[in-house]
Amino acid sequence: MHTGLHASAIPLFQLYRMAIDLSRPPLDLSWFRQYTENMDRQVLATVIGEGSRLLSGLIRTYSVRKMQVSVPVPQAEEPEPEQEQEQKQPRQGVTTDATVRYQKREIVKELILLESHLLQGCKIDGIACDCCTKHPIKLEGLVQETAGMSPDPIFRELSDWVGRISPMTSEEASASGNYESEYSRLAMEARNFRKAIMTPDIVKEVVNEQAPSPAGEDS
Repeated sequence: MHTGLHASAIPLFQLYRMAIDLSRPPLDLSWFRQYTENMDRQVLATVIGEGSRLLSGLIRTYSVRKMQVSVPVPQAEEPEPEQEQEQKQPRQGVTTDATVRYQKREIVKELILLESHLLQGCKIDGIACDCCTKHPIKLEGLVQETAGMSPDPIFRELSDWVGRISPMTSEEASASGNYESEYSRLAMEARNFRKAIMTPDIVKEVVNEQAPSPAGEDS
């Protein structure tokens, strides 16, 4: 009579070992034969069935864990602060329109000063000075530069005017007394050019430049 061996007689660790051996070649089942040589077929079928279920469970568990480890969980990116996004924006250069407005403001300032000096005969306390000389020189550079950026003909007209009055605004010309009757007329012409260039938007920008900063703020 064959000595039967029940499935429970196989230690649990041996079933784990069988599952491991079956999962990687070459298969080594020599240890399993010593338990199954004397088994009847019913008991052997029970052992194989239990081992198959255990092996299937281990494979499923291993597969699920591998997927959990290998598949990264996407993380939502935090939006960048608005200030950092603004800093990354490329800076744009100054536009031609903004440059022309700046030039107009500078021209208006020079014309205001030149008009004032011409009304005084290019003198301080009755003594000839070079106060009228520097303004035509600066005006000439400003209007020639602006004429290349703006189609407005007034800049070319002003450039021609500056060229005509320059000889009359030197310190020597003032001291000679030859142009005393001309200075008031030149002052009026300077005023007319200033008013033509000093449009409301330019007036506002000039006033804002001269306005004092609020208390407690840097100028």
